[in-house]
Amino acid sequence: MSTISAEERLMTYINIFHCKPENQQALSAAIRKETDEIVRHMPGFVSANVHCSVDGSRVTNYAQWSELAAFQEHIRSEAGRALILELHKYADDVDVHVYQVDWIVSGEKEE
Repeated sequence: MSTISAEERLMTYINIFHCKPENQQALSAAIRKETDEIVRHMPGFVSANVHCSVDGSRVTNYAQWSELAAFQEHIRSEAGRALILELHKYADDVDVHVYQVDWIVSGEKEE
C-alpha cells in the first residue's frame, strides 16, 4: 500500500508515459503485469500506482522505493531493461523524475 509521508523519506518515481489513446490500455496492462510479476519482488520496492488520463493520452506510474540505489539497481538489471523495452512498444515518450514528499495537506471532514 502506498503511503505518502514526509517523514518516511521514500524515493517517489513519477513516470509519465505519453501514448496514443488506442495504446493506453495496453501500456497500462504492461506496467501492471511487469510490476506484479517482477518489480514488486525486488529489494527496495515499496509500492506502485497506475493512473490513466481521461483523454487516453497518458499513463502515469507513481512508484515508491526505499532508496535511490534500489531503483537504480532495478533499472540496470536484465529485467529492468526488458521492462523499458516492453513499455516503449506502447509509449511515444516517457518523462521520469525522482521526487521526495515535501508537504501534505488534507481537506477538513465535515461531520
